[in-house]
Amino acid sequence: MKLVVCVIIDKEVDALLLVEQSLGRGYWFPFDEIKPGETRAITAKRIASKICPYDFELINVIKVRCSDLLPCLPSTQTYYLLTKGRLMRGNASNLVNSIWMNLERMKTAVKNRELLGLEPFYLLKTVLDRQQTNGWDDFISGGQIFEEPILQFIDCKQPDPNNQLVASPQEQLMGSAKFNIKLQERIFKEFYSYTFPSEYMSYQAFTEAMDNKLSSAEKVKMQAYFRAFDAQQKSYLTYSDYLLGLAAMDPSTSHGGAPAEQRCRYIFRFYNIKNNGNMSIDEFRELHSDVQNLKAGKANNDVPPYSEILSAFNSFNVQTNNQLQLTDFLNSVGQLKYRGTSVLFRLATNVQDLLRMCKRYKDVKADNQHDRTQSNLNYEIADHCVTLKKSGTLAQVESLRSMNRSDQLSTTTEYALRNIPRSPSEEIFDRRTVATDIQDLLRFFEKRDQSKDALVWTPSIFINLAKNVVTLCKEVRDIFRREPRCLKMSSPCYVLGDIHGNYQDLVCFEKSLWRATPLLSPASFLFLGDYVDRGIHGLEVIIYLLAAKYQCPKKVLLLRGNHEIRKVQQMFSFYKECMSKFGDTLGKEVWDAINSVFDVLPLAAVIDDKILCVHGGIPSPVSCPGDFVSAVNDIAVPLSDPENESPLAWEIMWNDPFSIDTNAAAQLPIGMNGGFFNNTRRSTGNYFTSEALMTFLEKNNFTHVIRAHEVQQVGFKVQLSGRLLTVFSSSHYCGGTNEAATVLVDAAKLRLIRLDTT
Repeated sequence: MKLVVCVIIDKEVDALLLVEQSLGRGYWFPFDEIKPGETRAITAKRIASKICPYDFELINVIKVRCSDLLPCLPSTQTYYLLTKGRLMRGNASNLVNSIWMNLERMKTAVKNRELLGLEPFYLLKTVLDRQQTNGWDDFISGGQIFEEPILQFIDCKQPDPNNQLVASPQEQLMGSAKFNIKLQERIFKEFYSYTFPSEYMSYQAFTEAMDNKLSSAEKVKMQAYFRAFDAQQKSYLTYSDYLLGLAAMDPSTSHGGAPAEQRCRYIFRFYNIKNNGNMSIDEFRELHSDVQNLKAGKANNDVPPYSEILSAFNSFNVQTNNQLQLTDFLNSVGQLKYRGTSVLFRLATNVQDLLRMCKRYKDVKADNQHDRTQSNLNYEIADHCVTLKKSGTLAQVESLRSMNRSDQLSTTTEYALRNIPRSPSEEIFDRRTVATDIQDLLRFFEKRDQSKDALVWTPSIFINLAKNVVTLCKEVRDIFRREPRCLKMSSPCYVLGDIHGNYQDLVCFEKSLWRATPLLSPASFLFLGDYVDRGIHGLEVIIYLLAAKYQCPKKVLLLRGNHEIRKVQQMFSFYKECMSKFGDTLGKEVWDAINSVFDVLPLAAVIDDKILCVHGGIPSPVSCPGDFVSAVNDIAVPLSDPENESPLAWEIMWNDPFSIDTNAAAQLPIGMNGGFFNNTRRSTGNYFTSEALMTFLEKNNFTHVIRAHEVQQVGFKVQLSGRLLTVFSSSHYCGGTNEAATVLVDAAKLRLIRLDTT
């Protein structure tokens, strides 16, 4: 997205032409996006002529903001200065929502919050100062009016009681709130999405940004919050103002030492309605009432007796003017003469969990991304029609060419389709393949008839089944080998956890989610591993999924779990299952063929670049010191012995989150490495803590992790501050009473769905 912003000045009256932005966001420069084939200068003239149809003198580019210098901004902005004297004024522009403002009118606009951002005021002031020195002809020679903006991070430093000079109060506030560089960049992205295209946050933009951060009762105090954030009293916030204000409100920020003093400054401004550094007793009454109510956990607005308020007010050594000064307030709170302020000016949830991009800005980005990416996507009509029964099962597939063409094709369409080759999607339905043969065999296995019970094979079928399985494994192995070790996926997507040979539950999921075929579902299906062992139908589960993968390679995605390893299967049941069903010779051939597929399965997936999906858990910094996706994609293919060949793959398949409620017997060891320590319950892999997870997510720019690996009573468990979700998709695991579940990732939500297996 490349914008040109026009600075239009009437030299005769030193006035700037501004346009009212949509949705009542305030006045700002006229701007527009550069159209294909336009230069910046042409775009500037087009914008100017649209706003005011007169000749303009295009002087110079006065600012360029490049994404190379400010990488977290997706846009490039160019400011062009256009001037013209002796215009027909009195709002001589072509639009009723534009206005000419001189410097005095601009000051009033700033005071009344009429502007989108402060750039027009500072620019006009700078232009006039430069013009007085250099004249209109060469005032640009004094240098650029705006400097290239650079995102200024504040070091996140922990307070040092032995050396208070090591870190500034702002740095200590960042450290106490744990606002590291990654989080500061995320806050900037949120800030800019609400201020776009300005670099200043207006009161309206602040109200929009804080809407999801404050309760309904707190939203009525929005003016007070803005006043507290506006430490410079400019009526507009810079990014630093917004960042520091959020840090002061974060529930993890300490109310002691330097962070407490910083917080108390915000608290004082919040209640100091006149914002003059002197608090009246009426203003203090609101502060004291909130302290008492919040300490008691009250939701009402009870006001303590006046005698109590007066006594507390006088405890600050109030001066003769009966006004409480900021310095006295800071001293008394710091010396613990007045207590209870720690409950004030707080968010209920950590800032990092509340950040969101403005929908208005996301829509602008989406439009531009659509222009860039969708233009290269060529759609075509599938030349088949699918008929479904009321139950949702597939009844019939017909080619459009073989149907009665007078009903479904116009004459011109019939001619156009005459030479188009048969589409691959039609062949998925009616072409006989090893996958369809196995699916037919599984339907026979699943159903009960006069000759057999349900979920039972007849002895005569095993030789044919074994040959089909070995052939299918060879075919589908090539599909998996072409996939990256870490899949990149888009929502909507269903995520399923451990199945462990529970073929009945897999069929229940089929009937609920993809009854006809995954190909006809708008969602894709991601399985997180552990298809075999523990249950009695590991063979049927894995060949069902491999056949689905063969038919729908982009819709059915499989990851490797810790039971997709030969040593593990020999310890548990899948090896024995293959031997008992096929005999020693055929059984070994089938088992080897299936494990040759397991050796090339992907190990992780990322949905919408934000949701990481693995079988076990996140890896430790020892096995993955750099970027996660790159490191996983570098793992060798095939991988027959992950324990010895790839510590990273082993940890992804085996690691568990550590939480007190599920690991009551375990203890956090002293000196653990970055929040990771030995998984004593499994005797391999590691536990990882909530702190380790948050560090990993921030480092890799993920928001959540979905994993499997552990049975859950209700089929799922939300853990580690809501950033990790465990899903288990096999009910009655090992004879237990647990339920099965899946996760639907769609529309920016992780939706939990439990399976009714009754």
